[in-house]
Amino acid sequence: MVNNNSHRSIVNGQQYLSCKFWIVIFFVMMTITGSGQSVSSLEKKIESIQKDIKLAEKLLKETSTDKATSINQVSLLQTQIAQRESLIKMYQEQINAIDREIKNNKNEIAVLEKDLELYRKEYANLIVINYRNRGKANNLLFIFSSEDFNQAIRRMRYIRELNGLIKDKIEEIDSTQIKINLKLEKNEKNKRSMTLVLAQEKNERASLLKERDKLNKDIASLKKKEKQIQKDITAKEKQTKELHKQIDRIIAEEIRKANEREDLAKKNNTKSIDYNLSNDFAQNKGKLPYPVEQGIITGKFGSSQHPTQKRVVVKNNGVDITTSKGSKARSVFNGEVCSIMSQGSNSVILIRHGLYFTLYANLDKVYVKVGDKVSTGQEIGHIHTNVNDGKTILHFEICHNNVFMNPALWIRKN
Repeated sequence: MVNNNSHRSIVNGQQYLSCKFWIVIFFVMMTITGSGQSVSSLEKKIESIQKDIKLAEKLLKETSTDKATSINQVSLLQTQIAQRESLIKMYQEQINAIDREIKNNKNEIAVLEKDLELYRKEYANLIVINYRNRGKANNLLFIFSSEDFNQAIRRMRYIRELNGLIKDKIEEIDSTQIKINLKLEKNEKNKRSMTLVLAQEKNERASLLKERDKLNKDIASLKKKEKQIQKDITAKEKQTKELHKQIDRIIAEEIRKANEREDLAKKNNTKSIDYNLSNDFAQNKGKLPYPVEQGIITGKFGSSQHPTQKRVVVKNNGVDITTSKGSKARSVFNGEVCSIMSQGSNSVILIRHGLYFTLYANLDKVYVKVGDKVSTGQEIGHIHTNVNDGKTILHFEICHNNVFMNPALWIRKN
């Protein structure tokens, strides 16, 4: 005779196991979620930084071929070193993420192995119970010895359920073993990935040491030209001040006209074109396209120490973007050309976007004229390449109500 208590213990054990399993999985997932960036998200960031480093290397080659060491080369090298340091940091984070994943997999394997052990014990119990019934012949005898029809039905149902439980338990054992094998394979793959990342990190550190050594040599070389560099800085500052006086006057006049249009619009209970365009421009902060097809910011916004002259602080109302020879300047948003000015032998374009203004300097060719309507991404001029050092740099500014803003916060990553 089959013991019904054995049947109940099997069912209760299954319910307990199911509850326990999902509680463990919940805490494992919480650990993964809160433990930092995923390996895949880090891989995307690494890919982006590697792309920037390749561009910096390309630009360095363009400016260093048969040219003397220049301040721009030092700026590019400093940018490349900063990118390399970021890449090493990403590799370290990736190693930590892989290590966390290995540990999480080990924890899950431990849980699955306990489950497997329990399943095997339950399976053994079911086999013992089935053996006591002495196979199919005894099952038939067990059914036919029933006192009435209802008891026979109950016994048939019980035998069917017992056989079903045995089958389910075999499937659970097989399924759990497969899960364990998959986790073990994943850990082996993660270990191989970690070995590869560690090798990449080692290579990047070696490249970083070489670049720092070259940077120190370049700075030492430029220190010999300290007087000429200081003279160039003074001349550039004077030229920039004169240009911005002119820009301030133009912007003030444009704002005055815009205010007149706004007053007229208010009388007619409408919004001026300037208001709508300003609002659209503001909503695109961080989303504006690069003003060149590809480039690297080598001159940052605000006050910063000169790359080679420690006692010299350089003020920048915008950013300097180093790009490839032959590159074109592009409008970052819809607007109207309100001024084209001269700066030495090159040109500067000022575009109005409502009450926002963008400035594009160091152009040797201009493709637009004052009053032209321009669209986002439209080519507006050819960027000048310096014949002495081979550098091609676009100076780019953003202004709102005569307040200059950091363009790096407005343009999306190239």
